[in-house]
Amino acid sequence: MPDAATSASTAPDIDLLDAPCRALAEAADAVGEAARYASGLAFGARLPAAALARGGRTRLGWRTLLRTLTDPSGLGWAPRGRGVARAGRLAGILAGRESLAISIAVCGLKARIRAASAGRPELFDDPGAAAVLGAVGAGRQGEAVRLFRAIMRERGAEHAFALLAPSFADILAWHALTDANPFNDHAGWQVATGRAETAEPALGLGAAFWAFCDRGPGLPEGAATTGAGTGATTGAGTGDAPTRGPARRRVTDRPPRPAPRPPAGGLSGHAAALRTHAVRLRIAAMAPGWHGRETEALRAEVTRLAARCATAAGGLALAAAQLQDQ
Repeated sequence: MPDAATSASTAPDIDLLDAPCRALAEAADAVGEAARYASGLAFGARLPAAALARGGRTRLGWRTLLRTLTDPSGLGWAPRGRGVARAGRLAGILAGRESLAISIAVCGLKARIRAASAGRPELFDDPGAAAVLGAVGAGRQGEAVRLFRAIMRERGAEHAFALLAPSFADILAWHALTDANPFNDHAGWQVATGRAETAEPALGLGAAFWAFCDRGPGLPEGAATTGAGTGATTGAGTGDAPTRGPARRRVTDRPPRPAPRPPAGGLSGHAAALRTHAVRLRIAAMAPGWHGRETEALRAEVTRLAARCATAAGGLALAAAQLQDQ
């Protein structure tokens, strides 16, 4: 790797990375809310009944909405909410279907882990921390969690948390969002976006119990567990020498808090919000704080996620026009 890429002058600037990390968190939150609203219409009682009874533009709009909620190039598998939507979401998780909201949230988590490790080059002097960050850089979330838990067992929880804080929360949230356990997603979502998501009990047992019982290897790595992971951290585990420069300030221990949610504006309002976030993600992909060859995959992933936001916005806007913005 060229000397210029390992010098302090090209090390990521933590202040400059704050904005793209926040943009990813807010985009994930907006996509999740748009999917929840659209799911409430598509899988509720009123719109399907009207579509089946009347036909015409109402039925066409309903079909457009269903396609938008399951479009791999847009929202992915996006049912959210209660009833049929909740059942569809759980089925998608168990089948390994990818969701745009989760993909953006995971991309933001990886970007935050990279920012935290870039500000603390001494982490790579510790074999345990270097192994964890190497697994994160390679997109192996399950291995990263296992290595982190091994540090806890061998050296104690206090040492592990002090060593990798605040990244340990982001690593565990990434695992929660992409593993085979659908009942711990609320915790991962809260860490990734700063928004609390209600944990509903299942079979009379709370979500915390189900999350605690999850010890499986998780789903095979798919779109949500790859892609951005190849460039989300510094060079650890990729063959590139880690950045060695003067110590920088540590990033905050808390995830970026999204801005207040805008008032409900129907499908057209959510479509406009997603268009705005698509533009913000394209700008984030060109963040000057991202340096080095290892970040090119991250830039490409953010650009791809921005394109999917724009596609989803187009689908919601078309459905709004067909349904007269119900």
